[in-house]
Amino acid sequence: MIFKESKASILQNLSFSLTTQKIAGKNSRKPFVKPELSIDQSQLEADFIKNFKMVSGETLVLERKEDLRDSVNSLIREFGGGPISCWNTELLKSLELTHESNIANADIGITGADFAIADTGTLVLLSDSNKPRLVSALPPVHIAILEKTNIVPDIHSLFPQIFDTCSCVSFITGPSRTADIELNLTLGVHGPGKVAVIMI
Repeated sequence: MIFKESKASILQNLSFSLTTQKIAGKNSRKPFVKPELSIDQSQLEADFIKNFKMVSGETLVLERKEDLRDSVNSLIREFGGGPISCWNTELLKSLELTHESNIANADIGITGADFAIADTGTLVLLSDSNKPRLVSALPPVHIAILEKTNIVPDIHSLFPQIFDTCSCVSFITGPSRTADIELNLTLGVHGPGKVAVIMI
């Protein structure tokens, strides 16, 4: 008897929750944006840089896209010179970088960034056959190239833009962070220990 009453109560709560969600979905067609976050592009850039720095990330902002190749090569030298592995995209192919086909042998992974989230300093990477997820996860250093116009205020603004776009989405908020039972923080144990973003 008690079981039947509990089951009925659970089903009633689920039904109410689902009905509420359907009503909310009909009444909210636009993605939610936090009112305290500016959608001014220059402010989004500043917010992303500030929050990415807070999670130990590095940023380099370029005024001219023509400087990208020299900037990437400069960062490669700064991080030890390679070998590198990179995505097979038009932008990265245009840089004519000598790269390692075996990602496991690479010291530096170079990718694009499909989006970035300003309020958390998070990079968003959409993976496919030309954009392997391991390039951003396996090498000790990750360099990402981000177009400033792809910075969104928050995660609520992001999801409508990536819905049904690919089967794997990576959220990268700075270098890999691991803490033991005594809360001693270590970078780079389960992923890159250094992450740098070049903004174009």
